[in-house]
Amino acid sequence: MNILIVPDSFKGSLSSKEVCQSIKSGIESVEKHNITCLPFTDGGEGFSECLSGFCNGEILYTHCSDIYTRGMKGHIYTYGNTAIIDSATASGLQKKKDVMNATSYGTGELIKFAVSKGFKNIILGLGGSGCCDGGAGALSALGAVFRDIDGYEIDYPTGKDLNNIYGAGFTNIVKGINFTYACDVDNVYFGKNGAAYVFAKQKGANDKQVKELDDGLKMLNAFLPRDMRDVKGSGAAGGICGGLYSFYGGEIKSGFDILCDASRLEEKIKESDVVITGEGKTDKQTLMGKLVYKISELCKKYNKKCIVLSGDIENVKLGDKMYSLVDKSTSVEEAIENAQKLLYEKAKIVIKDINNSCIK
Repeated sequence: MNILIVPDSFKGSLSSKEVCQSIKSGIESVEKHNITCLPFTDGGEGFSECLSGFCNGEILYTHCSDIYTRGMKGHIYTYGNTAIIDSATASGLQKKKDVMNATSYGTGELIKFAVSKGFKNIILGLGGSGCCDGGAGALSALGAVFRDIDGYEIDYPTGKDLNNIYGAGFTNIVKGINFTYACDVDNVYFGKNGAAYVFAKQKGANDKQVKELDDGLKMLNAFLPRDMRDVKGSGAAGGICGGLYSFYGGEIKSGFDILCDASRLEEKIKESDVVITGEGKTDKQTLMGKLVYKISELCKKYNKKCIVLSGDIENVKLGDKMYSLVDKSTSVEEAIENAQKLLYEKAKIVIKDINNSCIK
């Protein structure tokens, strides 16, 4: 049997590569099959590593700021004349969730570093961010200036600063960058389907702060070079996409589609009998175009069995059969803590169900 394992990472637990290995080991402990592992993502965390792997790229290290402006070691990937950067590298969600005081400044620093090394073509993986500053931080790192009502420059714009922006200047910003924005969602900049209302709660915002952030994104939008309100994908990564796109333009694409082409994913699915995919949590956000949804749709297209094996599953039906690490005997916390072992054990159940024709 030809089995293709193509999961996203399990946030807080395992990388996509580790998920692949756990599932593969579980299956092989029962019996041997022709298994192909394809660590994947949909544009969120791990996008640059995946694309770099498919393109035989290299990694460059530098220093940058995290979402709370603390110094950290960052990196970019490169191939040919292109740099690949994950917004989650510097601006990723952390255990401390304080979106009002979080900034995308570090992502701007990584972009600036790439340009300093001669890379003007940049593919930016957008997803997994812990900020909702509309990209003001990233633009600031690249040379944009945002001022408060008294005319003072806001050095590291955060979510709470957006409503205090009363002026902006882009004269000294780094120019000449050709951006491709790899998004895992198509949400707009602000409004009920925007960056704040859809994603800010999972980054630590309460109801009042969600409204404050949304109002702030509207305020910021008024000072941007281009109106972002109706641009699909502009709300990705807390609006980093929209902020950068407003000045630089470029192409907003599905991160999944970029990786799909680079990895020849559709060919690999056509060659498979069973496809196993999964993510940390499969829920209604998955249906907005995330990896597991896209894989299930491709399996339908080519009439292939699709198994969804995720950390947790909430009110969603995808594929031919779904398996969750969280169940009556396993809490969310236990699933996160023991994901590797639980995936291994669940994979053994999956292959036995396939053999027993429990999956049709």
